[in-house]
Amino acid sequence: MAKIAVLHHTPRPTWSSRQLLKAIADTGSTPLYILWNYISAELGTPSCPLKYRGRCLNVDAIIVRGLGRGLSIERYAVRRAILEAAESWGYVVVNPPEGLFRARDKFTSLRILQEAGIPVPRTLVTEDPTTALHAVEQLGDVVFKPIIGSLGLGSFRVKDTDTAYHIINLLLTLNQPLYIQKYLEKPGNRDLRVFVVGDHVVAAMYRIAPRNSWKTNIAQGAKPVPATVRDEVAKAVIRAVKVLGLVYAGVDVIEYDENRYAVIEVNASPLWRGLQSATGVNPARYIVEKVLELVKK
Repeated sequence: MAKIAVLHHTPRPTWSSRQLLKAIADTGSTPLYILWNYISAELGTPSCPLKYRGRCLNVDAIIVRGLGRGLSIERYAVRRAILEAAESWGYVVVNPPEGLFRARDKFTSLRILQEAGIPVPRTLVTEDPTTALHAVEQLGDVVFKPIIGSLGLGSFRVKDTDTAYHIINLLLTLNQPLYIQKYLEKPGNRDLRVFVVGDHVVAAMYRIAPRNSWKTNIAQGAKPVPATVRDEVAKAVIRAVKVLGLVYAGVDVIEYDENRYAVIEVNASPLWRGLQSATGVNPARYIVEKVLELVKK
């Protein structure tokens, strides 16, 4: 059977990583948990180019569960280079490096979706404070987000230019770009998280924001409840995962103005504890089945 590694940056496997390791073992394959700090790639040694703790990394596939937070540009570049090298040397890497890094950049991923005809919110990226302030004046109700980030951390909803002025100055002082998105009013104060593996929606949930909050992230206290995805949205999220070059993803959708919808984000390393608790579906099994399918090709 196959040997499959789960790659992450935390010394102890997270809940989602443990689900993957168990799902790998349940197929009769061999699971291995590996850390970014100990993986290396080497040129000029064709018999053993990819190493872990100085020894050959003899696995068939690598499931990347995270790249790490607060990385320097140099470490980010090295981790990307290692994943791209592993893929070129014949390892199955999930999610594939190109798709993983596309999705990690919120603006790039939404641009690709827009070019594929998938609805996205009005979104601006800039380093110019005047342009940013003008966008807030035009759009009226916006969200400032980190261009690379997750779990709702570091996001601010702003409705007035005075507050926006201070946030813009703060972000630029911290050498951060300005990523500004039109806030779409959520009916029932909820959004939709759809979990896609390959060409299939395996589960979906509504995430209902806590009282007096606009954030619908489970990590920010949102309540997960099972959801049914209408055909139009299901086709759009499956297409979103495909055009980004991903094997699986959590796609965040806002349904508004009755039948309108927009994809606001595609997460290539999604957590699913809330989804599983709400729906009873464990995406780990579907991810591992897809990985094994790719290994056999």
